[in-house]
Amino acid sequence: MKTKLLFIFLLTCQLASAQFYLNEVMLDPPGTPDAPHNFIEIRGAASTPLTNMYIVTIEGDGDSDEGRVDEVIDISTFSTGTNGYFVAAQTGNFYNINPDATVALDLFSGDVESQSHTIMLIQTATPPSTGNDIDPDEDGTPDGSIWDGWTVLDSVTLLKDNSQSTTTAVAYSTVVFLENNEATTPTVIAPVGATIISTPGTQFDYAGRIGNSTGDALTNDALTSDWVGSDLPSSATPSMAGDFWVMSSSSSALRAYPESFEGSELNHIGGPNPSQNTLSNDEFALSNFKIYPNPAKDYITIETNNVAITSIVMYDILGKNVFAQSELTNNRINVSDFNSGLYFVKIESSGNSITKKLIIE
Repeated sequence: MKTKLLFIFLLTCQLASAQFYLNEVMLDPPGTPDAPHNFIEIRGAASTPLTNMYIVTIEGDGDSDEGRVDEVIDISTFSTGTNGYFVAAQTGNFYNINPDATVALDLFSGDVESQSHTIMLIQTATPPSTGNDIDPDEDGTPDGSIWDGWTVLDSVTLLKDNSQSTTTAVAYSTVVFLENNEATTPTVIAPVGATIISTPGTQFDYAGRIGNSTGDALTNDALTSDWVGSDLPSSATPSMAGDFWVMSSSSSALRAYPESFEGSELNHIGGPNPSQNTLSNDEFALSNFKIYPNPAKDYITIETNNVAITSIVMYDILGKNVFAQSELTNNRINVSDFNSGLYFVKIESSGNSITKKLIIE
């Protein structure tokens, strides 16, 4: 226990002094292969060299390989952009990456290691290598000469349940998203104080910091959580220039954590992350718009309080665009041909946008 407490103390001290952060990681998007949709984003001071910095993935399967370095992404020769962001992406991606960010293509090849791994942003004078072991005694606590030479600037863990026919998974960070599709929940070995979010029925593909957060709090409240994780719908895979992901949504299952981010657009790569769901603005919604009846069968009416609507888009629970229109007749939409289920109605007006949930019976 003393060893584990020392580990978490050192990790906390490292994170507290960090000037650079893992701002977003997209490591296992839907589809095969994952390329060219993988990306990792770093946030720090503007136009600052990333000297001696590397992104590493650490094996977390509960077998003889836990603690092994499976992938090394060398970012040590780059600098952040004029807005403080660095993005490692892949040739052929369709994203609109902020032009003020530094973008490096193909620092990793093919699919990036995802579950079950801890992704670390580290600084070290000795370049790490695949096959390095930071947990040689396999007790879940990093130690040894390699680990001693690292300063961990930031980290996040994505775990898969029973991926190697074992009931144990290992995390080397305090922020952990655990896929849990099996009848038996695996035992997770993690630092003292780690928050482990179980995601029944799905694995999370994405993890990112909320706003400009710097801590490691993980709660179901966007106002107090530093991180958000999400599953992504395969139906919304980017296919043309300017496309972006939309976090999955479900009326009953967990598809994002904090759950208020369900349906949020990931259209901010290379720039500041949102501090709340990018499809919502509660004050604007409550003061100007009502949708009824809800649940609906045939038609819905949108009451606008004399505010002009510039566009309306509806998404299903998988994030697929199922309706889009710039003008409405009598502020009504015919939904009689829609499948039963939960939908999100995004309303735009004069540069503002809000999203409301709608149930169609």
